[in-house]
Amino acid sequence: MNAPLDRRHFLKTTAVTAALGPAALRADPVLDLPTHPLPAPRGTLPQGRIGEHTFSRLMLGGNLIGGYAHARDLTYVSHLMKRYNTDAKIAETLELAELHGINAVNSWVRDGAHHFQRHWKRGGKMKWIAQARLTGERGMDQFKQAADLGAVAVHATGDTADALVQRGDLDTLARTLDVIRAAKCLAGIGAHGLGTIVACEKAGLKPDFYLKTFHSHDYYTAPRPDETGDLGRYDNSWCKDPEEVAEVMFNVRQPWIAFKVLAAGAIPPARGFRYAFENGADFILVGMFDWQIEEDAQITRDVLASLNRTRPWRA
Repeated sequence: MNAPLDRRHFLKTTAVTAALGPAALRADPVLDLPTHPLPAPRGTLPQGRIGEHTFSRLMLGGNLIGGYAHARDLTYVSHLMKRYNTDAKIAETLELAELHGINAVNSWVRDGAHHFQRHWKRGGKMKWIAQARLTGERGMDQFKQAADLGAVAVHATGDTADALVQRGDLDTLARTLDVIRAAKCLAGIGAHGLGTIVACEKAGLKPDFYLKTFHSHDYYTAPRPDETGDLGRYDNSWCKDPEEVAEVMFNVRQPWIAFKVLAAGAIPPARGFRYAFENGADFILVGMFDWQIEEDAQITRDVLASLNRTRPWRA
């Protein structure tokens, strides 16, 4: 039986830990990185095509890698996510995703590229869909960088596209598509506001795919009637008009990747996945911790096997 911890030993241990600082509270992620080849996939997921690439209907979101928590007023959650997702844990998460049939991940070009490259060196086949923003006035550096780092698809982030549409600068948004395609990648457009999709369709931009936020308002912190912006005032909503989104997207011919389908974790996966797929999404993009992947993959299979869907699959 272990001896009880006396006060003197406790104070000594605490003092040593404090002297070492925060690094003592977590394992060295570099030493823990796996180097063995990836195991063979254990399961498959239904897939769809965008251009020449085939993607799993469930995609892995990158916000948990970057620490973008959208946790309303819980200010510690982003720090907690970053502490949990060490390099080793991210490597494990990518491995688990492939193991259960997920073959695509989405993240901002400045977040995660080195993780994906390590994964590829181990034999991983994860396809990277990169988000990019304009640099400077109309700089396309991030779009070109994403292609150079190994992305198979690149899209303007929702905030970038929304801002360009709001100031009437669809020419710059069209140029992002040209730059991406010149780099031999699929070219997309992200959006938080439905007006961005409507404007792009009216202008005939024809991206290879759209990403659009999409979730019901069936959760506790959903927006109130007086919250009319595209984004919730309290980081609590990313789709102010889901019924209208479904109606507009029904007639959009490009593949649609829906994101924020769980309203940043506020909606249970079984409900959020079904809502997105039944109302027209071709793919869903979901941030997942390692321990959520197997269950979410199975939920996706179950939902897709029993859909009541009216929008034709675009991918």
